[in-house]
Amino acid sequence: MVERENGRSAVGLPEEAGRSQGPASRHGLTAGTLRVLRGGSSGLYGVSFGVALLAGLVGAALVAAAFGLSWHYFALTWKWARSDIAYEDPPVGYFPPYRTGIFLRSLPFMMLLLPLAGFVLALLHSAGAVAVRDATVGGRRPGARELWRRCRPFTWLAVRVQLLTNAYAASLALPALLVWMFFENGGVPGVDLERLSHSTSAPYQLLGYGLPLVLLALALAVWFRLGPATAAVVDGATTARAAVRRSWSLTGGARRWRVFGVGLLLAALVVAAFWALSRAAAPLAHPVGLAVLWLTHDNPYAAGAVMEVVPVAAGLLLLTALVLPPVGVALALLHRELRAADGGSEAAAVSR
Repeated sequence: MVERENGRSAVGLPEEAGRSQGPASRHGLTAGTLRVLRGGSSGLYGVSFGVALLAGLVGAALVAAAFGLSWHYFALTWKWARSDIAYEDPPVGYFPPYRTGIFLRSLPFMMLLLPLAGFVLALLHSAGAVAVRDATVGGRRPGARELWRRCRPFTWLAVRVQLLTNAYAASLALPALLVWMFFENGGVPGVDLERLSHSTSAPYQLLGYGLPLVLLALALAVWFRLGPATAAVVDGATTARAAVRRSWSLTGGARRWRVFGVGLLLAALVVAAFWALSRAAAPLAHPVGLAVLWLTHDNPYAAGAVMEVVPVAAGLLLLTALVLPPVGVALALLHRELRAADGGSEAAAVSR
């Protein structure tokens, strides 16, 4: 339950500020986001650049570990390719056992990138929520160091909220992936099905492609409805489950269409920004590939694998540093708007 003392909430926000319309309602969500960024962009972007640097170092260490553990298969692939070239045959490239070995040895490290992404989202969303809270209360906007100090009490609770949110969405997204792979690969061992293609019947294509799309749409709907949960942590929720329940309660009913609209707009912004930033970072792959060739004694397979990773990694880091701060602010403003529209009933929902 949200505690109150002397007319103030547990997070130090006056009750009348929590009930007010806030920047989002008075000026619109976009204008409210720009207003918060204008007043506190140095602090928000200082935190986001620090988080991006931390994520880059940890991500680079994980990728390097994955390549180091898989190096045996890259070396064997290059050895057999050189043998083919010596006999004037076209190089075969990756043999299936080598490709499978690279995948299996890299998978544990790649899976660790998922909690890293949740940690990054938790930090940036909580920073955006704290910036919105401070903008609502008024006063001097903090710099990066002060904003980080104010975010620290919410960090681990925000991380748990992100993990819980992603777990709920993944419970629908993972079956969608498995269903699509089931039809795309023609079943599983012991169950043979016709593989999906343009020549299969329309009802079969509708089932094979439509069912995963429906599950993915449901996963996105859950993710959008739980998006303001991190802001609920800053606004007084004391446990991860309470924050998730509050977000689910606030985004229900007629308000869910508002939430879906904002979620789709933010998702489109993130996807478009990632595409543009990864394309802009593509020239970095060439010098990195040359460096890997030098380090691996001209192994083109290892260099090619790294060159595929570089634009994606650079796009994600630039996305973290430049685009995710306004997304976090917009979600926090949306949470305030929904609280104002809901009145006081959401506090009772949290206490249950």
